[in-house]
Amino acid sequence: MHERKMEVKETYTVQEVARLLKCSDQTVRKLLKGHELRGAKVGRGWRICHDEVVRMTRLQG
Repeated sequence: MHERKMEVKETYTVQEVARLLKCSDQTVRKLLKGHELRGAKVGRGWRICHDEVVRMTRLQG
């Protein structure tokens, strides 16, 4: 039987992304609302995939 492995990507909160990108929480929320940063709304907060954070750091640098 062929077994499938699921790769789990790490996700970050708005506050964690702000710290990584060296900007404010408000800036991260603005990027999310403007669709410049992709994330998923979970309850009252956001979750941003690791790949998105990497993409944003490449755009900044």
